[in-house]
Amino acid sequence: MSGSQILSWILWFLLGITAGSATSAGVLAFLLKIGIYPRMIGSSHTVRLVKFYEWMIILGILCSGIYSEYPNLTFPVGYWFVILWGLCAGMFVGCVSAALAEVLSIFPVLFRRLDIKSGMSFYMIMMALGKMCGAFWYFFHGLKP
Repeated sequence: MSGSQILSWILWFLLGITAGSATSAGVLAFLLKIGIYPRMIGSSHTVRLVKFYEWMIILGILCSGIYSEYPNLTFPVGYWFVILWGLCAGMFVGCVSAALAEVLSIFPVLFRRLDIKSGMSFYMIMMALGKMCGAFWYFFHGLKP
């Protein structure tokens, strides 16, 4: 390899690292701003595990970065891991959407417009179950995005 090729690879590497770092920092700042992590830690009464949560967030960012770079990478795990991964990913997406909707005051406005004064938790559970049933229908019937 020539010197210009090595320099080109180094520059592409640095560009990738800086772009990935900026994107990761932006996503993490967004998730912290809408209050997902502090709210989940507070509601689960697990403040003593904050360091563990921080390391799991870092590990998740690193693993997703590796997977996005090498999508054909396989791991020797069984179906139990896929089920666990899907459950955790589904809970995360649900928490993100609920927190974002709460920050944007979607549900209070919707309930006020529909004149719903009681049973709000029931409506929220029904919306979550509807989303879950729709996701199961989507995945079990082999629909393509």
